[in-house]
Amino acid sequence: MKLLTRHLFIEAIRHIFQENNTQHKYTLIYTGINHALQMASLLQGTAAETELIAVIQALIFSKVKSMPHALMGKLGSNRLGIILELPVRDSVEFAEELAGLLDRQCLSIGGNFYYPKLIIGVTALAPEYKTPERILAAVDEALSQSRQAGNSVVKLIEHDDPVLQEYYDSLKLLPDLREGLMNKSFVLYAQPIVSINHAVSEQKAEVLLRYKNRQGEIDSQGRFLQTANLFHISREVDFYVVHQFCRFIDQQKHQDVIYSLNISGSTIRYPPFLDVVANEFKRFGVNPEQVCFEITERVADQDYQQAITFMHLLKDQLGCQLSLDDIGIGSSNLSNLGKFNVDFMKIDGSFINNLIHDPYSELVVSFINSAARLYNKKTIAEYVENSQQLEKLKELGVDYAQGYFTGKPEPLFDPSLN
Repeated sequence: MKLLTRHLFIEAIRHIFQENNTQHKYTLIYTGINHALQMASLLQGTAAETELIAVIQALIFSKVKSMPHALMGKLGSNRLGIILELPVRDSVEFAEELAGLLDRQCLSIGGNFYYPKLIIGVTALAPEYKTPERILAAVDEALSQSRQAGNSVVKLIEHDDPVLQEYYDSLKLLPDLREGLMNKSFVLYAQPIVSINHAVSEQKAEVLLRYKNRQGEIDSQGRFLQTANLFHISREVDFYVVHQFCRFIDQQKHQDVIYSLNISGSTIRYPPFLDVVANEFKRFGVNPEQVCFEITERVADQDYQQAITFMHLLKDQLGCQLSLDDIGIGSSNLSNLGKFNVDFMKIDGSFINNLIHDPYSELVVSFINSAARLYNKKTIAEYVENSQQLEKLKELGVDYAQGYFTGKPEPLFDPSLN
């Protein structure tokens, strides 16, 4: 047995599909190395990282070559693929043995000791996948799930897993997404954020994105934003929204509405975005106080230090307002809610949906509203769908409501027509 290149390994998968021999069961195992490589690179440089990869690769190779008819290929700098002529359950056991083998290793590189751990994804080479590309996408998803679960975890994924269907559906939308950003097929909509507290009088609205197809029909299901998140194009979408919004403001002078724009996690991790916003504001004469950037609580918590810096610059340097979105489904408690210097706290719609009949949801809404008062911030309830919810929110002292009951999204700006 020899180590195959990525090209030859994929061709081996293609050959198995073309054979379509139901008498033989094949499984694909996909391995990655967790953390140890980054440590080696930081402590000793890339040469040590390369040496550590070679040692780990040799250990895995020695284990795999003992299996009859096995194939092994290098699919990336620290990614290995293994094809076994075994039923999937037996292959999962083998993968667990492989993880255990690495668990017992203490490897010395240039006098430093490393304890490598594997993350492993497994799937059967089922004919339902149809192409090698689809099976690699599936096992990559399994590897991602393994990484999230921790070191030495083996994750099995089946060909009919709903996550894969979502991936395939999003993949079909990818060309339209990229073409739409280039051809200005995405239209800006605005949904009112209505004051329900007599002490608050500001006019607000959230800017939403809708796709307009060649027939002029509007897609409002949010599928394109899901695709952007999945394929890491969210930052390009954010740039598009900021630019087109600034064009809209340039054509609609003397408006008193404060508009909220959503910002993705990838944009928070991209410092030049702040310069882009500043230049767009200057170019189109946008008043920063008229703009409120929305960041989800989950993103803010995951990228805490970057989020704090990003928010500080948006608010104190550019003069924009800030809103913390989807509060209640992250790590909401008094200390967490107080650490972000925002103007608005937006309560997640799942609690509003259950507000009337679920005492816990009412408690969460009341808690968030009390925390906002403590930190001198305003609250917004989203997904308000009926009068009962609205009256309960007024009773609890919430400042704003947003939802189809208080105002549906309406066209704001069509870039292709302006």
